[in-house]
Amino acid sequence: MNPVVVFLLCSTSFITPASHGPSRAISEPFRPTVSVRLDVGAPEQLAGAIRQLMTQAFGPYEGVRLVEQNPQWTIKIVTQSLLDDEGQMMAVGLSVVVLEHGQQMDMLMTLAQAWRYVINAGLLQRDQPLEVGMRQLMAAIERLPRTNDLTVLSQHLMCVIPTEKLGDACRDIAIDFNSRVLQPKAERRDGAPAAPARRAS
Repeated sequence: MNPVVVFLLCSTSFITPASHGPSRAISEPFRPTVSVRLDVGAPEQLAGAIRQLMTQAFGPYEGVRLVEQNPQWTIKIVTQSLLDDEGQMMAVGLSVVVLEHGQQMDMLMTLAQAWRYVINAGLLQRDQPLEVGMRQLMAAIERLPRTNDLTVLSQHLMCVIPTEKLGDACRDIAIDFNSRVLQPKAERRDGAPAAPARRAS
């Protein structure tokens, strides 16, 4: 037999039908990814414990990346320790603020630059209402504090919990973030509602 024919026969025997089978038509569910920074205001030991508990709480959610810089979201946790008569911490007050960061500042600065070009190029009649209005808006934008982005307050939670329930509180924060952020993103992409998350008991 021709060696070339033998080679072709051997090669075709290693081709798997997976690319032609039904498994190719099944697409994996869309998993949105968001970056989150934890900002914990607490004594060092308590802050470390909360960070560890929050990291564990976000473990089941593949769409969450915990970062230190350039986050899309910030979860800011401020604590107040409640002590008993012997000075032992018996409960913790938590104030949790969920912040969403955006690119509004970049957009505003780009718009201001475009207006400056239109004005300096003499494309508008000087001192006419449109030209004056553009100058005023441009000046207002350029007086904004210099920051990489603006922040939108999304949510504010407050609670007082026993110290032994701190892990449950962190899981509830992660569950609430998933239901408010990750699930809506998945629903908008897939067009089908996701199953509601179960809050820790």
